[in-house]
Amino acid sequence: MYRIVFEDEFIIGVDKTVTIPCLRQGESAGLSDELLLEFPQLVSVPDFGFTHRLDNETVGVMLVARTKDYYDAMRGLFSMKLVNKTYHARVTGHVEDKKGVIDLPIAHSKKTEKKMVAVREGYRIFRGNPRPARTEWTVLKKSGINTDLELKTSSGVRHQIRVHLHSMGHPVCGDHLYGKHASDYPSLMLISRTIAFKCPVRNSEIVLTSPLTLDNMFTEISM
Repeated sequence: MYRIVFEDEFIIGVDKTVTIPCLRQGESAGLSDELLLEFPQLVSVPDFGFTHRLDNETVGVMLVARTKDYYDAMRGLFSMKLVNKTYHARVTGHVEDKKGVIDLPIAHSKKTEKKMVAVREGYRIFRGNPRPARTEWTVLKKSGINTDLELKTSSGVRHQIRVHLHSMGHPVCGDHLYGKHASDYPSLMLISRTIAFKCPVRNSEIVLTSPLTLDNMFTEISM
């Protein structure tokens, strides 16, 4: 379900390896329930220390704070966009350009409750206020009918990468919500690969890395 990739007195680098919500959703257990068994002190930290979240289906590295003070400090870094996150995704089709940027705000879909939408100029079929979102992408390799991408973002809008890739016509492989033929893949092929930031206490650079890759993720997840 998870493994620890980094640990000190302030944070825990958690590698999420299964489809599960980060926090409990009603009667459905979350990753937080499992972490509390190993780190019971997280009960006194807001959101059980989760300074950010991944979609239920997304796997990879996450940052959990061990104290309220560090949680607050990290939330401040996230709000100032001083935390750099890198993802790897396998998408459908061949992406022609070598790199690019998707700079489209994201809002809740007016048609489907669980979906988000990229809001282009003149688009009006959404609920609430669109949130700014920017995703940079670079092609890693092409194989068969798919393309592997590295994606970078400092924002954290719900379903951001999945929605942005869908908007460019290359949804993530295995995405039942935004893609087609998702059942051809065991799960969503999206990995939170690295999180990089400057420690607000020590003022040193920290980089957390997931051991998961697009080529080994299904083997690792099934272990």
